[in-house]
Amino acid sequence: MATEQKRIVVVAMDGSYHSGFAFQWYLDNIRKPNDVVYIVHCLERLRNEPFHTAMGTADVQAVCDVLKREEEEEKILIDKLKELLVENKLVGEVKAATGGKPGELVIKVANEVGADTIVCGSRGHGKLRRTVMGVVSDYILHHSEVPVTICRHKPHNPDLRKQNSLQEK
Repeated sequence: MATEQKRIVVVAMDGSYHSGFAFQWYLDNIRKPNDVVYIVHCLERLRNEPFHTAMGTADVQAVCDVLKREEEEEKILIDKLKELLVENKLVGEVKAATGGKPGELVIKVANEVGADTIVCGSRGHGKLRRTVMGVVSDYILHHSEVPVTICRHKPHNPDLRKQNSLQEK
C-alpha cells in the first residue's frame, strides 16, 4: 500500500469571521490526513487609523503607544492562530508576513513553501467596491500558480459572525 504524499495547504487568515469560515470549510471539506498547513497572517501594522491619527499629532509617545498596542494585538492573534493548528491536530505553522500588501504576501509565502493549494475567505464586496478597493481574494485568485478555493461566507448573521471571529474571542 502506497503512503499518501504530503499536500501543502496555505490558509490566509486575518482573524475575521470570513477567514475563520474559510478555515472551517477547509477542515470540513478538503482536509486530508497528511496535509501540512501554513496559516498566513499578514501584519497590518502602520496601516490603520490610530497610527495615522497618532502621526498627525507629532506626539512621539502617542505613536509609540499605538505601535506597542498593535504589537500586542498581533501577538495575541498569532497565538490564537497557532492554537487553531494544535486544537485541530494539524501539522504546520503560522507565518506572519510583512512588507507588502496582503494578497502579494500570501502569494509570496505560498511560493516559498511550495503550496499545492490556497484557501481564503471572501467578504463578498460588490463589483464597484471591489474595483475601487481591490480585494485580497481576487488578487490571490488571479496571481496564484496553484488552485485557489475562495470560501464565501454564510448569510450576514451578526451572532454567527461574533461566534466565529477570532478577534472577538
